[in-house]
Amino acid sequence: MQTTFSHRADHQVKKDFMKRIKAILEEVITSSTQGESVRGLEKQVWRALLEIGQLLLALALNIRCRQATEQDIKERGLDQKDVKLRNESDYWYCLTTTFGPVRFFSYAYRDLSTVGGTVTRVPARKEVVPLYSRTHSSELCLEWESRLGSEHPFRKAQEALSYFSHGAVQLEDTTIARHMVTAAKLIDPDWLYRDPEDIRTLLRERASRDTETEQPVLYLSTDAHALRRYVDETWDAQWKMANGIRLWCVDRNNGAIIHLGGEYTWGDCEEVADIIERLVMSGHLAEDGDYGDGVSAKLVVIVDGAPWIENHVLPQVPWAVSILDAYHALEHVSDYAAIRFGKGSREATDFYDDVVHCLLGRSATRKKKPKKRKGHKKRHRGRSESAEAIRTYAGGVLAPMRMTGPEKVLDFLILDDLPETKKHEKARDSLVNYFEENRYRMDYILYRTRGYQIGSGAMESLHRTASQARLKIPGGRWLEETSQAIFNLRMMAMVGKWGEFWNQPDLTDQLIEAFNERKDAAKEDVQEAA
Repeated sequence: MQTTFSHRADHQVKKDFMKRIKAILEEVITSSTQGESVRGLEKQVWRALLEIGQLLLALALNIRCRQATEQDIKERGLDQKDVKLRNESDYWYCLTTTFGPVRFFSYAYRDLSTVGGTVTRVPARKEVVPLYSRTHSSELCLEWESRLGSEHPFRKAQEALSYFSHGAVQLEDTTIARHMVTAAKLIDPDWLYRDPEDIRTLLRERASRDTETEQPVLYLSTDAHALRRYVDETWDAQWKMANGIRLWCVDRNNGAIIHLGGEYTWGDCEEVADIIERLVMSGHLAEDGDYGDGVSAKLVVIVDGAPWIENHVLPQVPWAVSILDAYHALEHVSDYAAIRFGKGSREATDFYDDVVHCLLGRSATRKKKPKKRKGHKKRHRGRSESAEAIRTYAGGVLAPMRMTGPEKVLDFLILDDLPETKKHEKARDSLVNYFEENRYRMDYILYRTRGYQIGSGAMESLHRTASQARLKIPGGRWLEETSQAIFNLRMMAMVGKWGEFWNQPDLTDQLIEAFNERKDAAKEDVQEAA
């Protein structure tokens, strides 16, 4: 059945819309003829476009609501005499959209056919704006809020949302934070990684190769950094470690990092081990590197010397080549050299450079020849780059270097270097133990020959871009759920799945469930407090 009331209301909305459009056009033309500046005209056109957008969206939503009501009346088999529109203000909706607030009629009606009284029905509540009772923001506005909230402090996000919508959208920073956290709860781990099929394609077509086996090289790394996080229901914010995991490969054409996925967790070492196991089970880390379709990858795990990594992470991927991050190894060498020879001394620098030469097969730095000053006759002593050069440390002469790699370092640390104090001896023993425990993953000359990366720069850069740039801000203190939401949103955007997530056909249903869960949790908190 076709109801006459719906068409009369629809016709009036269209009539008002066309009338206002005409008025807006006349205002812009009038301003132009009166000599308005280019800046002024541009701003006026933006205001006009926003108002037209609001009017057009209101018209479209009115049509959707009318259709929902007509369908409901038809399904119930009602006659026109049984239906009466409810035009009270309670049955008008005001939705916050990216065009600003949009007001439209819900086409609620009174069902006069019911026995024992009348019933008001609002079909649009379920069919058109099912999220309205939970949030007055449109889904696109929720997306904007989530993106800005994950990129900027919430007050800056509030300002940015208003600025880039030309003042049309006005939301509180607390609202943006609440909406962002609720939406981020829908991001399960699969959204944080490329699909295994995409990883296989990238490994085949773009990833760098092992120079010996010609296998594409896939990298895995994990590392932690500290953030201030509230630990209980008080205002006590402590430094807590957030553990990051990253998968990547290197573009063999230009050397760029290709991000394949990653995530952050507030969990401990066992949680990280569980994540690695999950990635193996899901095929993101294919067992034995077999991604199918003829793609067999060489997995390289670059991590620091933390014992928990060796005990919990490496056992999850026994087929991988494990490399101790060269930067962390050389940090230990630098610390020892500062204790043994004096921080910044020539002896400390020479010792450090020789260890670098032993491990990496090259000098740590490329030294420039000093410029000769006029009238200055003192000769500057240069350094020999020969692996057989006899070095002098604190008055003692070391024997010529013999082997390569960590064994070479251990040889002249143990046999040639004679500590002068108990402090020196303790520092040397600590460094020797470090090399002894990790020598099986310190053959850097071989790794470089095979074309592997030997540093965790890709992991460190992830900290800066995916976490610290947003969370490690002056005065930043975080709830666990808020920081986790920012982690997930930023990592999803980084892996390129942002649009796919927000374009899911069933996203509305997922959002309804997420907002309901948040509402139920809030009720429980109130009941517990009472």
